[in-house]
Amino acid sequence: MKRFLILFLVVSVILSFIAISLEGIPVQDLSEHPQKIKILLDIAGDDDLKPLVAEHLLEAFSKTENINAVLEIEKGVSYVVSVVLVEARAGQDKRKTGNIVACVQYIDYFDNSILKPDVAVSNWERVNDLTVNLIEHSQAGLYLFPKNDLGNVASGVVSKFQKLFLEKRE
Repeated sequence: MKRFLILFLVVSVILSFIAISLEGIPVQDLSEHPQKIKILLDIAGDDDLKPLVAEHLLEAFSKTENINAVLEIEKGVSYVVSVVLVEARAGQDKRKTGNIVACVQYIDYFDNSILKPDVAVSNWERVNDLTVNLIEHSQAGLYLFPKNDLGNVASGVVSKFQKLFLEKRE
């Protein structure tokens, strides 16, 4: 019985030392690792172009390690890349030329629900400041390219987005 009690005491002391030493080991903080930034791709324009451009943009953004692009608004969206597409037409019969004009706007995500309380109390100065901030934190670019060059344009959109917003965050 004495041997059992001594063995139990020794095991208890050893386990206590192990528990105390484990408390001293720092836990790795997961917030140090950069999280993926979620952006909304808002694509408008000719119906036959939208799926093509969406596919190329999603592919281009997926190649980056720190960006997650989505096509529907959802929780966690930080930025919006808005693309408006028009295919050029020529002649009186308005036949398509195969050239595309795209206006791309890069915007810090703006939730206009914050305006509702301000409008209700007629705090127009605050509404004006928020609108000015929205405009000042937007960047627009115009692209003219042949229809078969969507991949290069998508890569250009991604690199410009990274230059405008992600480099500022570092």
